[in-house]
Amino acid sequence: MAEGNRREKRGARRGRGRPEGRDFSKDRRDPETAAFRVLSELGALEKAFSLRDFAKQKASLEEILKALKPLRLRSIDELDFNTRGRLITTLLRVGRQPPPPPSPPAPGQEPAAPTAAAEEATPAPAPVEAAPADEASLDQSPAPRVEAAPQPEKPAAAPVEEKAAVFADMMFALGSIWRAVADPRRAEVAFVASGRQPESELAVQPTEQAPPTEPASDWREQAKRLEAQKRTRDAARLHERHQSLAEAARLFEAGRDLKSAVRCALAAKDWETARRILKSLPVEEGRNLLEKAEAYELLMERYVEASDFQNVARLYERAKQFDQAALAWERAGKLGNARKAYQRAKDEAGEQRIRGLEVEQLVQRGDRLGAAVLLLGENRREEAAQVLLALSAAKAFHFLQKVKLDEEAMSLARREIQQANAENKPAVKARWLEWTGDALGAAEAWEAAERKDKALEMYEQVGEWQKAAQLAEALGRKEKAVELYHRAGDRDSAARLELAPPQAAPSPAVE
Repeated sequence: MAEGNRREKRGARRGRGRPEGRDFSKDRRDPETAAFRVLSELGALEKAFSLRDFAKQKASLEEILKALKPLRLRSIDELDFNTRGRLITTLLRVGRQPPPPPSPPAPGQEPAAPTAAAEEATPAPAPVEAAPADEASLDQSPAPRVEAAPQPEKPAAAPVEEKAAVFADMMFALGSIWRAVADPRRAEVAFVASGRQPESELAVQPTEQAPPTEPASDWREQAKRLEAQKRTRDAARLHERHQSLAEAARLFEAGRDLKSAVRCALAAKDWETARRILKSLPVEEGRNLLEKAEAYELLMERYVEASDFQNVARLYERAKQFDQAALAWERAGKLGNARKAYQRAKDEAGEQRIRGLEVEQLVQRGDRLGAAVLLLGENRREEAAQVLLALSAAKAFHFLQKVKLDEEAMSLARREIQQANAENKPAVKARWLEWTGDALGAAEAWEAAERKDKALEMYEQVGEWQKAAQLAEALGRKEKAVELYHRAGDRDSAARLELAPPQAAPSPAVE
């Protein structure tokens, strides 16, 4: 009673961690779980096969059968590629094993052991018992072989018979696996080797056994049966496996497997069927299928229908038709790619035309620097300078220097300096002189513009220490002025300034 209570408590503890209402049978029907179980058991099966241990092979085969049976496979192709390949390879190796040799006849025994029926028909001990009771004759006569021979051979024959029985059970389990993956021909071969047939309604019948080399008429009949059973995809795979691609495409389409239907139609070069089915597929899926099949004409049609001229141009470039690629790039608005395609096609007129359009496009977008660079690529300096001179004077000057049009930049600077003199704008003149590298002239102009701080920088830049020191003293920058006086060698002015009381710095002039 106490033992029963302990068992109930252990059962309750085990049940606590299990979620309520969960159907654990679904785990066994999960293809990924079944594949994992099959793959994990194949290693043990291979090891048992290498040792010729039929009992362990049988145990592994039964575990594999438990994993596959709940899936109710209609074909072994429903398994994933890795599991299917390893399973077929291992099962075929196991099925090619020869059976164990029969038990050898006992020494002094007839080659064929007497069967039970023979023993019943020929009672061996009877003549011995019916002989005359002559003790001398009995002592001199040899012992009867019927009684002595079988007894010492029984221990040796039993392991052999047991091994044969285990082999038969192993082959029966192998046949059950082939039946579970819907391969009746190989299942029947294994069942025959085991000497048994399954006793279920799904047993493989001899009429379902196919010969090793299947004639064309047989697989066509099988495909018709599958189609009649509404298993159009299975029938299509059968046709595809035997290179009947047009029928495979038709059956795949009937089974709504449009990608496979397109693949078979393309392989059969049935362009009309492929065009028709492609209209029902998403654009990207259709493009991927056509790319893999290298059906570039149909792919081109798809791109043109979608106005995807960039991909049209890429296809033309792949075919080295650069003139057509240039036109497609132009329609796509990619003028740079179009110009390069015309270059590769050695079409100078087309290249010049596209370059002009590209310059106009860049100018409209406000990228005059890019347009100038493009014109300079053809050594059209004047046009490039004119494109930049349309900008403000300061920006044009810097862009001209950036594209190495130094002469045009200096001409622009001289014109601006003359205009500043004419308009009496010393600050504008000073800025242009500073940009052109005339630091001394810029310092004088900044002084004229009453920008002593800017003039101080320019004088210091050209090494005019005395002028710079005077400007620093005028600006109230005592320490800077003392330093500059020392640099200029004017120690008296430096000493005087060091003894002078500090002064408030005047506010710099605003430009």
